[in-house]
Amino acid sequence: MKRICLPLAAIISLVALSFAATRPHYGGTLRVEMRGSFSSFDIASDANANRARVRDIVLRNVCDRLTTLDAAGTPQPSLATAWRLEGAGRTWFFTLRDGISLQNGTTITPQLAVTALSAQNPALHFQISGKDLRIDSDASIPGMPSLLAESRNSICIAGADGRWIGSGPFQISDFRAGQYIELQSFDDSWQGRPFLDRIRIQMGRSLADQVNDFQLGRVDAIESDPTQPRPTNSSTGTFSRPIEVIALTFSPNHPAASDQRIREALARSIDRNSIFSVLLRRQGDPSAALLPEWISGYAHLFSSVQDLGTAMRLRNQAGALTSLSLVYDGTDDLARLVAERVSLNARDAGITLQPRPESPMFRSFDADVRLVRLRIESPDAASALASIGDALDSASLHRAQSAGNADQLFAIESEALKDYSIIPIAHIPESFSVAPIVHDWSMGIAGTIDLGNLWMGAPR
Repeated sequence: MKRICLPLAAIISLVALSFAATRPHYGGTLRVEMRGSFSSFDIASDANANRARVRDIVLRNVCDRLTTLDAAGTPQPSLATAWRLEGAGRTWFFTLRDGISLQNGTTITPQLAVTALSAQNPALHFQISGKDLRIDSDASIPGMPSLLAESRNSICIAGADGRWIGSGPFQISDFRAGQYIELQSFDDSWQGRPFLDRIRIQMGRSLADQVNDFQLGRVDAIESDPTQPRPTNSSTGTFSRPIEVIALTFSPNHPAASDQRIREALARSIDRNSIFSVLLRRQGDPSAALLPEWISGYAHLFSSVQDLGTAMRLRNQAGALTSLSLVYDGTDDLARLVAERVSLNARDAGITLQPRPESPMFRSFDADVRLVRLRIESPDAASALASIGDALDSASLHRAQSAGNADQLFAIESEALKDYSIIPIAHIPESFSVAPIVHDWSMGIAGTIDLGNLWMGAPR
């Protein structure tokens, strides 16, 4: 009996040690590098996906919202425990969670929520109804719970230096504009203390520098991109669905780009399949729609096929034309490559399109055309299309909030695209490479990253 028990005890001990080595534990600093950077604590829609991504990661983990999206993109309770729709679909009631404190000790009240949300939603009407927050709109907004999960609807107040103060699992401990931001665990978070002690996000790092630092073990998580090879050391890659739209937008009041025939000629000259296959390395989808197919279900109805014959005919009808300028984010390698390829396609149609990186001497409003990367936060089609409208300052797209079905959304998107002032090119996913020492890193369907559940441990 003794001879049997000793090996059994050894096995049990090994199992216990193995479990202890792999179960979550507290402590550690997560080091992240990203291309995007920000210099001030604004909460607003942004036409620069890199900047929007880093801002969203910080906001999502410092400030809570009334609702949150689960991994499938379905709205779930957060600061609001329940909600209901009344008044012919134009009035929403959200019941707030009791006793939630911000990181400075301030209690979240309905009035605080009204103040935060009113600043970002001037078209909505907020008021307090008992313990509920009442939201009235001029038209029905079926996707209100999804809308309130967006980063611009974070419930925050500004500290003495403008920094966001929220109720999330982390609080801002250090910040240098455009360079880095450091987050520290908020031990009294209503969701429980996060596993990590700190998160340091180095901003404004090129993809090449990120990969180099990752290879040398200086960083634990970096962005991935079709223009860069995956790190050669053991790492885990995580991907979202295609949630960024790459598009061209024409600047208003620029005479050279005011002729719709030129805009349509440029749209028809673009070889989206080549951009998808070569530059994007078949990541995402080539598309002439603003919303990706997985969100709208109708993106395939917008033709994305190159039509040089029609492009050349429209260009010739327009007569004399000076060269057009195309501005792109100079820190974004993928944007540069796409801008250069679009310029080559335009030349085949007889249009001279000069790509130029944005700089202090040449801003986007100086150019005839902008290449933008727009980040879509919500899998709800109406909310997503309305948010694109906010980023592009398009009133016609903002009407999508009140759309009740796919037919209405298709009509709104078609109307916004029919004059070719906006020319979608492709949809691409977001992705990260993560070191083996980082455990439980995951991305939601729309690219959300919950840093509160991460933990650092020995390599897998």
